[in-house]
Amino acid sequence: MAQPRDIDGGKGPLERGRRQYQLKEYKKAISFFTEAIEMSSDNLLLTAWDHRAACYEKLQQYQPALKDAKRMIDLKPECSKGYLRCGKVLQLKGENELAMKIYERGLKKVKIGADNERALLQTIYNKMRLALDPGKTLDPLEFLPLELAQMVCQHLAMRDKVVCLAVSKSWKRLLESSHKLWTTLDTTTASKPINQNSLRAYVRRSNYTLERALISQKARLDTQKITYLTKHCKKLRHIDILGHGIIGDSLTASIPHAKSLATINVSKNCLITVSAIREILKACKETLAEASFLRVKGNRTQWSVGWPRLDKLRSLSLRAEEELSLDIAELVGATPNLRSVALNNWKLPVVPAGLEAWAHLEYLDLSDSQMVLLPRLPPNLKHLILKDNPHLDLQVPRYDDEEEVNKLPLLETLDISGTAFTGEGIKRLTQESIKLKNLKALSLGLRITATVGSVTEEYPSADSVTALSLSHLLIWEKRLLEVVSLYPNLTRLDVSGTKITGVAVKEFVKRGIKWLKLNDCREISIDAVEWARGQGVEVEYLFPSQTTSVKAFRDSSFAGAFWH
Repeated sequence: MAQPRDIDGGKGPLERGRRQYQLKEYKKAISFFTEAIEMSSDNLLLTAWDHRAACYEKLQQYQPALKDAKRMIDLKPECSKGYLRCGKVLQLKGENELAMKIYERGLKKVKIGADNERALLQTIYNKMRLALDPGKTLDPLEFLPLELAQMVCQHLAMRDKVVCLAVSKSWKRLLESSHKLWTTLDTTTASKPINQNSLRAYVRRSNYTLERALISQKARLDTQKITYLTKHCKKLRHIDILGHGIIGDSLTASIPHAKSLATINVSKNCLITVSAIREILKACKETLAEASFLRVKGNRTQWSVGWPRLDKLRSLSLRAEEELSLDIAELVGATPNLRSVALNNWKLPVVPAGLEAWAHLEYLDLSDSQMVLLPRLPPNLKHLILKDNPHLDLQVPRYDDEEEVNKLPLLETLDISGTAFTGEGIKRLTQESIKLKNLKALSLGLRITATVGSVTEEYPSADSVTALSLSHLLIWEKRLLEVVSLYPNLTRLDVSGTKITGVAVKEFVKRGIKWLKLNDCREISIDAVEWARGQGVEVEYLFPSQTTSVKAFRDSSFAGAFWH
């Protein structure tokens, strides 16, 4: 008679025990698991005890099963497995209240996210509590999956998170379970100064992995507090200074400790000096990719700033509080890899230096910079903003190779509102991009233009343009409609402050315009606005105001000649 083949040959006691458990040979399985316990440690020992306890359960031998479960808890109090086994055995014995205490103890000992079974532990605890006391109010966060609960907490403001810490122990455990909930320090909702102890506690909850700090002036984060952040948070990459006030020494003293800083933004309500900016940029020149200072104070006559070399810098925004002098050639030389530049309210040289060295530049904003002559521009530009330079034009050639200068084939956006640009200058700037169908948005308003003759002499025709602004142009409705007809694929149109009537509104809707801006259009009735909205067009319309400077100019005797 043939001997039966040993199907478990070559396997260890743990695997053999599992095989016997599957065959419902629980006593044999216990012997194998006992052998595994004697030769195992750490996680394997925990698994062997768990399996043997499961066998005792099947044999309804609850006392030895309970002993194995307690051994599991003693070995790994930070793991859910022991609490789950112990609670289950107690439930089988009918000791539900004691099982509840075991589950609750497990929830306190096992950190959220520590293992995959903690969510099961929470679910069983919630179900038991509901069954034992169905009338008791339950915590909704405890019933949510961990990921969803953390997503809810992620949307809380900093102040709300701190308040929620005091709601209950379970909320505190949840909020402190993940350092990702604390990687952004947002003090914009602070109603009073933040003290040093509160700041330290917040940073500890982030496990010192703070990535971004939004610092409001109301929070009163002085040099000591900001330095604490930059010293201890090695992953701090973004700093935003918000609110009203003066900033300077606290930043220049603390920024050198921020070894990973990639972005610094100082809002338009925070005054900062040119010298402070220079020190900040110098301190983090190896890592800084984006810098924005929107209220700069300096010397009106000092052109040179002494910029440090900033090879990593990709975006720079500087707005002067008043008309400060700026040597743009020095800035170009120090920032060769910029892709975005905004220089607003600066006094640039009468004959500005060429900007071709910004070979990677795609966005350039030179609004309100008192320019008379346009500098040589880098050919890779996609967005060019020149608005509010009332003396700027491109009509008179400045270079021997003028035909080859300032060809912008990639140009997508051009804003020359509030300049002296004529039709010839507009066409020269846009001809290459129109030819390649790259031009998408044009802003041509707030200029004095011809009121007679062909509109094609004043405006370039472009099928690719989908957004057009003709705001506050001093032309009649009929001529304005002729201008709009040059752009057959328009979907967005701004004709604020013009003489159009409801007739033009209907024509715009007929041509497929989906967004209209009609602020300060005195000849338009509210009925025309509501009709356009009824046709599915998004209309921005504010009642005419008599106070704006634009309206004062339009109604002046000088401008009156263009209307009558």
